[in-house]
Amino acid sequence: MTKFSPFVLVFVTLVCFQCRKDDAPSVVPNVYFPIDISALETEENAIFEFPIVLDRTTDREVTVHYEARSLTATEGEDFVPTAGTITFAPGEATATISVEIIIDDYLEEDEQFRVVLTESQNGLFLDGIQQAIGTIRNDDTAIQVTTAGYVSAESYAGKTLVWSDEFNGDAIDLNNWTYDLGAHGWGNQELQLYTSSSENSYVHEGNLLIVAKDDGPMYTSARMKSIDLQEFQYGRIDVRAVLPKGQGIWPAIWMLGANYPSAGWPACGEIDIMELIGSAPNYVHGTVHFGNDYSQHQHTGQGTGIPFGQTFADEFHVFSIDWNEQGITWLLDDEPFYSINQNVTGSQNYPFDNPFFFILNIAVGGQWPGYPDESTEFPQFMAVDYVRVFQ
Repeated sequence: MTKFSPFVLVFVTLVCFQCRKDDAPSVVPNVYFPIDISALETEENAIFEFPIVLDRTTDREVTVHYEARSLTATEGEDFVPTAGTITFAPGEATATISVEIIIDDYLEEDEQFRVVLTESQNGLFLDGIQQAIGTIRNDDTAIQVTTAGYVSAESYAGKTLVWSDEFNGDAIDLNNWTYDLGAHGWGNQELQLYTSSSENSYVHEGNLLIVAKDDGPMYTSARMKSIDLQEFQYGRIDVRAVLPKGQGIWPAIWMLGANYPSAGWPACGEIDIMELIGSAPNYVHGTVHFGNDYSQHQHTGQGTGIPFGQTFADEFHVFSIDWNEQGITWLLDDEPFYSINQNVTGSQNYPFDNPFFFILNIAVGGQWPGYPDESTEFPQFMAVDYVRVFQ
């Protein structure tokens, strides 16, 4: 049997110990996201950068696989589909995952996506799969409006289109529209300040937008009218619109007698083509108001709705009246739902045989709709595709 000297035995022992030390596995680091990211949807924030870290350095290369996944944000519309691998070189402990945000001009709710670490080599995930949340905070002003919904006829037998505003230009046509301004309560204890600001009314992609906003100390909105500009006596009138909704929100498409400045209300007469109470967003009202003076004010009308679960904010509908010497008929999407004749006023003056002008507005608060509460979301908008008069 071969024998080794004590020196050889010591040398072999040291060499073997060193081999075991060099081959021993390094301590495996934990991989994690230290923060979520929340930023405005602007060009300056077009790249969301998520830091990922190792809780200790290692003498081995660590790889981490990741991918971005949708939550309320939509892949391809709100952020660019992203997946890949991050490599930590030996001794490194920090890296960054970048996700590109898709910038648009449309007013939207804040939206979220997540970045998920799916697997790793030489790294561990604490508490299972690690993820970070990206919140895209929206500060745009352009409202994205659906094109879906009912479209009325472009002609009617025995009638000619005598006037329309199709809102196809770049700005509101001041040959057709002017404004009521101020915060007067308007006889109904309403809360809004009516403005002519481009933040409250503007034309965009073929629609007139009237926008009610919560501007801190006061709500703002717009009330547009065609007095002294476009006034009509009788006709088939079609208005295609998407309506706002919410507690305390009150959109209206209506008309006043052109003699309003001299006769006053209600003697001038009022025709409400459409009114909606925002807390009942699937139901609209058609009404007339009349009376020889304020003390004799009367009104009559009727409502109609669409199926429960749908709202007039979902898509376009067409709100119409057919108005002639015999009376007025209200229609929703070309379906009649209420009529009056000249006997409606009884012994009082019948004011509906005179020229009338249009008013388009969103009120906030008031005796009829009530007032906004914590459930009311702003901004709210009414989009008008066209106003047409056939005679």
